[in-house]
Amino acid sequence: MSLDEIHEIDIGDIIISKNNVRLHNQDKDLNELAASIKKHGLLQPVVLLGEYGKKPYELITGQRRFLAHQKILKTKTIRATFAGNLSKTQSAIRSIVENMQRLDLEYIDIARAITDLYNKLNKDEQKVKQETGLSVKKIREYILIDAQATPKMKKLLKDKQVSPADVKRVLRAAQGNISKAEELLDLMIRDNPNLHQKKRIVQYGEKDKTMPANKIVEEAMKPHVEDNMMISLSPEVKTALKLAMDKLSMEAEELATKALSDWLRSQGFLK
Repeated sequence: MSLDEIHEIDIGDIIISKNNVRLHNQDKDLNELAASIKKHGLLQPVVLLGEYGKKPYELITGQRRFLAHQKILKTKTIRATFAGNLSKTQSAIRSIVENMQRLDLEYIDIARAITDLYNKLNKDEQKVKQETGLSVKKIREYILIDAQATPKMKKLLKDKQVSPADVKRVLRAAQGNISKAEELLDLMIRDNPNLHQKKRIVQYGEKDKTMPANKIVEEAMKPHVEDNMMISLSPEVKTALKLAMDKLSMEAEELATKALSDWLRSQGFLK
């Protein structure tokens, strides 16, 4: 069975795979997607597990396209290809990679999926890296946040009120005190610290485990003497920086500082 072969499959013969990584916002902008499909047709068929003729069929990629047909367009069939008889791990990998290439996938869905894949691959970071293309650092970040972030933190991430980097910072600063980590995150949302102040929140938290969250933020927000540099970036570099920020979940200043430090170190100017 080839992925090049496209079939018209009855909607009622399809079930959504448990290995599909998208758990949040499945119905987001579904009307717009349905309108696009109605006007232009389904440009990319959904992918089903198994082989044509062996019902029911399990959907592994294209969940929102399927839901648009099922809920909005009310069509009887949908164009689909078949991936063959994949293992649960192979099916999960395919769903993760396909969805990660789409910008609208929720961060917490990726974190959960990467953690599941990590466990299925015997907790081998290198195998996860090979299958997904993610760096080991990024894999560890997803696993950390899936394991340690509370439901409240994950909701703030989902609502884009905080960044993954901020969640990692408060977890470090709180040193295992989850309620303190949540309080630190609330204070960061309220006070909107800059990058240097966020770094100091981590420093104060790690330095004194007994320091209350409000005191940590209060100290971190106090004026400090800092060196700043203004640089002009070409449009190409700006685009590349934005892509790196999105992929690595890092802020522009933090990413630029790291890139400059790494280059200076590679040239022997920084020890």
